Amino acid sequence: MPTQSMSGKAQTPSAEARRIFERRCDRYLRRLLPGFGAVFGIGVLCDGLWSDLVESAQSPASLVLRLGLVAIASFAYRMPRSGPPPAVRAGIVYLVHGTALAVTTRPLADGVLHAMPLLFVWMVAFGLVESRPRRCFQTLAPTALLYAALGSFMLPSAAAPAIWAASLAAPALALCLGGRLLHLRHDLWLRERQLLHACRYDSLSGALSRQYLTELARHDLSLAQRHGRDLSVAMLDIDHFKGVNDTYGHAIGDAVIRALTATCVKTLRTTDYVGRLGGEEFACVLPEAGAEEALACAERVRDAFANLRIPGAPHDLRCTVSIGIAVRRDQRDWETLLREADGALYNAKEGGRNRVKLAEPG
Repeated sequence: MPTQSMSGKAQTPSAEARRIFERRCDRYLRRLLPGFGAVFGIGVLCDGLWSDLVESAQSPASLVLRLGLVAIASFAYRMPRSGPPPAVRAGIVYLVHGTALAVTTRPLADGVLHAMPLLFVWMVAFGLVESRPRRCFQTLAPTALLYAALGSFMLPSAAAPAIWAASLAAPALALCLGGRLLHLRHDLWLRERQLLHACRYDSLSGALSRQYLTELARHDLSLAQRHGRDLSVAMLDIDHFKGVNDTYGHAIGDAVIRALTATCVKTLRTTDYVGRLGGEEFACVLPEAGAEEALACAERVRDAFANLRIPGAPHDLRCTVSIGIAVRRDQRDWETLLREADGALYNAKEGGRNRVKLAEPG
């Protein structure tokens, strides 16, 4: 259900927006992790085959150990959604694969040094998969520290500087590339949200667009029919709106339209929503509302709008609204319900305006 502010526009707090973007990044990582994990596992095994060519006496035990560690890592990206977060799974995959290389190449002469190019590529590639700097650093740091320690304690001094340099350079490069990619992803995400908002909300009033209102209303109407629940539709029309535009100008007319949307959002229930059909006509969808409750909601809107001082308008300007209500009966579709509400609105206009009328059962 869309959230509308006092002005009628959808408002998402920045903290909530960050959480939405974080969830998007987690979904992206969850989708890519199986493929990348499989590639890294194959890389470990291929490195083992290369070790077999270099020093065949150690290959059987090395390959068995590699296969075991690759199998352990595979469980990390095959876990169900209810398991650990994707970032934790990624950390397990990288740490286990990195350990597999370290353990199985250690007995070879300068084996860890020869494994560093593969590990370097992995770390940099991970920056493209997990572009959030903190998560990327938390995942790569244990593997980088492991290889830095190997460079200090398990290799000849001549090879240590190369190991240290690679252990520092790979995470740094991954963070730089990931940070840039994160910025591009976030910018694209914001543009998508702006485009979606432009499609779903009326630019003048902040109410739902007619297309989005219809989409939501049909969905709620289908649920109401399936479960035998109440649902009402209120159609609103600003009285003598053409006279407001002619007398005070279109800027004041626009302010009146915005004021009606704000009044609906402020006065109706949190489950209700309002959309602009066109011009000065609006429709409110009231889920779980029968005739009595819908009439009470509409009366609150009518009374609040009649007593509202329009922002920026002369003090003597007071506007009213006529409202027609239709209640779901049988298997009526959205178009039929809207047509019944329009008929009730016509009766409210003919009855003197500034009043609420309920559609007669038909």
